[in-house]
Amino acid sequence: MRKLRPNADQSLDLLLDTLCNVFGSIILISCLLALLSNQQTAIPGGPTELSGAQGRLLAERIEAAKSELAGLKKLSTKMKDSGQDKLQALVQERNELQATQDRLRKLQSAQMNADSGTSKDPAGDLTELRSEVKALDQRHEDAKARKEAADKKARDLAAQIQSLRSKITAEDEKHIVHVRFPKEREVTKSAINIILKYGALYPLLDSAGEKYPGITRVMKGDEDFEAIPKKSEGIPMSNTETIRRLLASYKRAGGYVSLCVYPDSFETFRALKVLIIEAGLDYGFDVYPEHYIIIFSPKGTSPAPL
Repeated sequence: MRKLRPNADQSLDLLLDTLCNVFGSIILISCLLALLSNQQTAIPGGPTELSGAQGRLLAERIEAAKSELAGLKKLSTKMKDSGQDKLQALVQERNELQATQDRLRKLQSAQMNADSGTSKDPAGDLTELRSEVKALDQRHEDAKARKEAADKKARDLAAQIQSLRSKITAEDEKHIVHVRFPKEREVTKSAINIILKYGALYPLLDSAGEKYPGITRVMKGDEDFEAIPKKSEGIPMSNTETIRRLLASYKRAGGYVSLCVYPDSFETFRALKVLIIEAGLDYGFDVYPEHYIIIFSPKGTSPAPL
């Protein structure tokens, strides 16, 4: 069954809302008045004492904070100064190292570009001197090695020369024919030997009876020796005065002239014969091969006079 709605003119909702609002406002005002009355009836002097204690505590905290702040500032300043000093020292050391590096680079560049190594750096001079000493030592070792090689080669050549001489002598001896002329006379005088080689005279004894310096004597025993004429140190045939004095001394000694003739001095032999005959001396001669070395000995024999 349908419910009928009441008439709007007969509703009391608006009146109820008005009453509730007024009553709520009265209650709210009463509460506020009660709160205000409680704050005004508080104990006198309590808040003042509490505020003084809090002020002293706050002042002490402020002083402690100030002291700590001052200490921190001092420590900060000290650390800052110390760090600045170390930083300055590092910067100075870096600058010195940079300057040293630049100087060394300049010296190295100057040394590389210089024509002559006249460096003023003591270390560079010492290094250069050591290099020169090492080079000189190497040159000395090379020269020593070359000298040893040359000495060995000289010894080998000397042995070869001696071997060739022996072979030549042996070969010459096979072809030597000693000829004695029919007019040879009996030897009654001592022989005075003269070697004819290189177109000159090489007497064993000079006009004073001394050993002639133009002959090298190689001793083969107590009295035996090889006579090797020195080239360009003999008496040339053009020096007739010296030859005449030599022959005159032989004449006074009472000997005869024994000539040892090499193939390169036959013309000298012919010219000397004339001077020997002119001096009134007897002579004999023998011919030897070109490379033959004559050995003289007190027990040997000389060609008899003609």
